[in-house]
Amino acid sequence: MIKNPAARFAVAGALLLSVLTVGGTGPSGAEPVAPQAVPALRSWAPGGPGFTLGAQARVHYAENSLRDIATGFAAELGAATGQAVVAQPGSAGAPGDIVLRTGPVPAAPDTPEAYRIEVSAALELSGAGPAGAFYATRSALQLLRRAAAVPGGTVTDWPDYAERGLMLDVGREFMPVPMLRAQIRRMGMLKLNLLHLHLSDSFGFRLESTRHPEITAPEHYSKQDIRELIAYAAAHQVEIVPEVDFPGHMNGILAAHPDLKLRSAAGAVSDAAIDISDPRSYDLMRDILEEFLPLFSGRYWHLGADEFLLNGMKVAGYEDYPQLGAYARATYGGHAEPVDAFLGLINWGAAIVREHGKRPRIWNDGLHTGAGTLTVDSDVVVDYWSRAGIPQLPLPFFGIARTPQDLVAAGHQVKNAAFLPTYYVAGGPAGLIANQPPVLGYELWDPAVFVDGTRLTPAQNAANLGASLHVWCDDPTVQTPDQIAGSITMPLRVMAQKTWGPAHPGSYAEFAALSDAIAEPI
Repeated sequence: MIKNPAARFAVAGALLLSVLTVGGTGPSGAEPVAPQAVPALRSWAPGGPGFTLGAQARVHYAENSLRDIATGFAAELGAATGQAVVAQPGSAGAPGDIVLRTGPVPAAPDTPEAYRIEVSAALELSGAGPAGAFYATRSALQLLRRAAAVPGGTVTDWPDYAERGLMLDVGREFMPVPMLRAQIRRMGMLKLNLLHLHLSDSFGFRLESTRHPEITAPEHYSKQDIRELIAYAAAHQVEIVPEVDFPGHMNGILAAHPDLKLRSAAGAVSDAAIDISDPRSYDLMRDILEEFLPLFSGRYWHLGADEFLLNGMKVAGYEDYPQLGAYARATYGGHAEPVDAFLGLINWGAAIVREHGKRPRIWNDGLHTGAGTLTVDSDVVVDYWSRAGIPQLPLPFFGIARTPQDLVAAGHQVKNAAFLPTYYVAGGPAGLIANQPPVLGYELWDPAVFVDGTRLTPAQNAANLGASLHVWCDDPTVQTPDQIAGSITMPLRVMAQKTWGPAHPGSYAEFAALSDAIAEPI
């Protein structure tokens, strides 16, 4: 999250160097296996008669729970081929028909996202769960968009990472519901499964609040908008992760509560940070959490917890806010450090999230080596975006963040949110740095390589949930939502390939050409 562009600019050269020199191997040069899909198919065993889509093809769904998937697939297939395709219940099909079911996927790991396609006179699609069945239809649709005939054989496919996603900064730049739905359709086609909405930041709080209507921005999502969006996303196997950032980046909220803004001993007032030594701040934050946690049906709630202080969360910066140190000592004991006020806030918010049956998430940059007497609860997922200072380039406004390896050792699951290459930034100096050609990410990076250039070992990487493309709108006047959607086309495809695997199915030019041909939704 590019919330301090000048600081990001200062270290970007070193970060880019670390990613390019340590980030992974180059392209293998091997020809992509056939048939081809985006992301690439993991396993293809040729053999047997091929499949040709029938002139009056039927999509038979073996279980009623698959009806909606089958119906949507039939409509898309008909639109793509110009043929009449109809969905109907059934467990067997005639030549030229397609059968959709769930069941075990031999040779695949235990994940409901695994699937198998058996190409013969009829096309048999089988998913380990509904998600796998849906992904089987995505691959089948891509194959049949290229040609009505597919050579005989068997596809077995599954993802490398559990989380494969897209984050949109709707707090800075409001993105209309139709645009969000378009991105969800695109995500479904690419087998991306997590849409992270950054719902509050510099230019607005984007949810309709009944408890605190004064904080709702003019451009916002109604609760019905959110309910419908969640249902729409679920139909494409996409889970929505909401984020309301505390205790920084609260401009949109604090504009209506200026008395809660953090003030330094010198009288400087932060428009973005809430005073976490004031009990009224906790009342407001709890109200927001209690109102909106029940609205979202997914597994997670993102608490933000990044860039609380404008100096990059260096612990020494707390000396400007003596009330935070006093609050920490009064609340957590005489040995508490000022940063414990911040760490304690994370655990406080995490407890509320758990009360609602969800798992908390945060960004990593507020977690510093050796800082504080408190530890963040180990069930909190940490989205790791910033080294917040690197040993080879010490800077006075950075502390040294805990490493991904350290967080994994402490029991956290992490997600790779590396500033380079997972960020797309609209506007500001950070955009000049982050928006590298997607070929670099394709050729030189994979989700085991973090922002400091270090690679997790296979054992450590088992705690790595995956990665997302992060779209930040530092300057919301630079691009319209539709222009942003166009700009992220190839980066999103690259993210899908990198998180699904294998990392290098072919050259970037081949990948881009194939993606243009088959990877956009119908």
